[in-house]
Amino acid sequence: MVEETAAPDSRTERSGRREQNKAENRTALLKAARAVFAEMGFGAASVRDIVRRTDLASGTFYNYFKDKDEIFEAVVGELTGVLLQRHNQGRARAATAEEFLHQHYSAYFNFLAEDPELLALARSSFTAVRTLLDKPDVRALAKALNDDIRTAIASGVLPNVDVSYLGASMAGVAFEISMVMVTRDPVDPEAATDFATRLMLGGLHRLPRR
Repeated sequence: MVEETAAPDSRTERSGRREQNKAENRTALLKAARAVFAEMGFGAASVRDIVRRTDLASGTFYNYFKDKDEIFEAVVGELTGVLLQRHNQGRARAATAEEFLHQHYSAYFNFLAEDPELLALARSSFTAVRTLLDKPDVRALAKALNDDIRTAIASGVLPNVDVSYLGASMAGVAFEISMVMVTRDPVDPEAATDFATRLMLGGLHRLPRR
């Protein structure tokens, strides 16, 4: 008796469904992790807490992530991807140095402030976020900033200064001010943007008096 084999189209369809299921499972885990980290903070959250927010079996988690640290890194990686897109739509199109700085800080601070879940995550897990600053996804933000600075220098938007120093300064100011901004009530991304922009443009003498 000749054993029947599945038609190529049938095998392709099953393979496609498997890949779709895998993608959906990973998305569900990331969504659950983001909510759990926002509510509990990175330190208090566990893999079990994350899986409980999904319809998946507990062992399924380890098909996608090694541990809590790895899924936290993936959550932050997704967020940096969105932030990169925002920078491409703002900073890279600036026509003046002030606009370049303003767009850079505005994109960053408003990105944090406009999403309640992301704001809660930043408030509860900023120490854990700090440990990821040297990871590839986050380093991509620094590379994009340095590339935009070089382009702005070449077109005369920015003065011809040390690219690495300026990029590091802008990134450091953005991160540290954001960590203070998220602790305030109400959160004021416009004030944070104005402060950071004035500081970078002219130093302390350009800062608004209080």
